[in-house]
This record gives sequence, structure tokens and C-alpha cells, in this order.
Amino acid sequence: MEDTSCAQDAALNPIPDPQTKGNGNGFWKGLIRTVLGITISIILTFGTNALIQRHRTAKDRKMTAMMVMGNIASYADRLERCAVHMGWNDTLATYLLAIPDDEIDLINMDSLAYYINNVTAYYTLSYDQSAERIFSNSIDTWKNLGNFEFVENVGQCFSDINSIQEIYNEFCKIPEHIRQSIIQTPEAYQGKNLLYKALHSKEYRDHLVHIHSQAEYYHYLAAYLHWKNAINMELMGIDEVQLNRFIEERKKQEGTKTPAPNQDAFHTPRINPDALPDIKDWLK
Repeated sequence: MEDTSCAQDAALNPIPDPQTKGNGNGFWKGLIRTVLGITISIILTFGTNALIQRHRTAKDRKMTAMMVMGNIASYADRLERCAVHMGWNDTLATYLLAIPDDEIDLINMDSLAYYINNVTAYYTLSYDQSAERIFSNSIDTWKNLGNFEFVENVGQCFSDINSIQEIYNEFCKIPEHIRQSIIQTPEAYQGKNLLYKALHSKEYRDHLVHIHSQAEYYHYLAAYLHWKNAINMELMGIDEVQLNRFIEERKKQEGTKTPAPNQDAFHTPRINPDALPDIKDWLK
């Protein structure tokens, strides 16, 4: 009877199967592995994207810095060329100023026209502000990265360039202002026509005298901009070889573009009045 009772108890309360008990733990372990896998995958994905974005930002920032410094260097080179050419203007001005006042009216008219037209024929100093605008639009990014010295130095360079541009252009306009003054009040000037009056004019002669000091000044300013730009390169860890290579590559890229239209190609022969029909027929 006892054996039968034990058998019945065993049937009612079976011994737990170890495999059945382990199934619950396996489920939770699998779930944890799945969650961890997804989490790690998300972290890796976002981390990789963040690294890629950071790399792109650093690359874009370096490209902007190269563009900015290349713009400053190119302007300094153009300013230097203007100063060199102004040395030629200064030499011609020296010849003209050496002519005694009482001999000015004796100079051949054609020769005087050539001298007057060329002595103040200055180079056009251009300034492309696109790099300055790009830098200004990204200035907050530079500040957030702590590049305060670079931002300040570049900002000063652009401010100096704008001042130089204004000074140079104003100096180059002076001869035209004097010319207009002579045209408007010819009786106030000595000489038989505009050219002779200009060379007799004290304002014009003073301008010719100042060409020498202006040429010196622009030589100095070109060197000063190159010096400021060298500081920019040091701050960004870029040497002159890299910058020059960048400038040359940009020139090559510009050279591959469609060439500018040639003005000579738009010249057409003047209309021959003898070849025209009667105006009434033409109007019809």
C-alpha cells in the first residue's frame, strides 16, 4: 500500500526535468544577448558616423583655411606687382618733373600725350571677397574650436586688405579728379591745352612726386601681408609649400574652365551709308 501511495505521489508531483528548468534561463540570456548586440550595433553605427562627420568637418575647416590664406597671399602678390609697376611710373614721372617750367610748352604734342597718358596708368588692383565671406560665415565654428588667435589674425588681414584697396583706388583716381578740375575751370591753369595745363598744375606735379613714396608703401604692405599670413600658416600647421601647391592647383582648375569671350570677336565693320537704301524704304 505504501508503494502504491508513493507511486501516486510521484505521478502527481513529477521530478523537474533539468532541461525544462534551463529553458527559462536560456530565454533571458538570449534576450540579453540580442539587446546588447543591437545596442553595440547602434553605438558603432552612430560612433562611426560621428567620426566620419568629424573628419569631414576637419577637412572642410582645413580647406576653408587654405582658401583664406591663399586669398591673402594672392592679394599680397598682386599688390607687389602693382608696386613694381609703379616704379616704372615713378621713373617716367621723374623725367617729366625734371622739365623746366618754361620749357613745358615746347614739348612735342604727341610725345606729351604719350607721357601724360602713361605716367599715371596704374595697374588695376582687384580683390575677390568670396573667401572673406566664406570665412565670415563660418567664424562661429572657428571660435567654438578655440581658434581665437587665427580668427583675430585673419580678420585683421581682411580689414587691412580692404583699407589698402581703398587707399590704392583713391590714389589712382587723383589724376582724373585733376583732369576734371582743369576741364571745368581751364582759366585757372597755365598752358595752351589740357595736357600742358596738367603738367603746369601744382596738384598734378605733387601727385607725380608722391608716386615714389606710394610705390615704397605698397612694397611694404605686400611684405606685411605675407608676414601676417605666415603667422596664419603657423597657427594652422600649414607650410608655404602646401599653400603654394594649393594656389597652383586652384589656378589650374580655373584654367580648365571655358575661356572668357574675346572682345575682338565681337567687332563688326561700320555701316557704309552709301550702301543703305532710302530711309523711307528701310523704315517700312
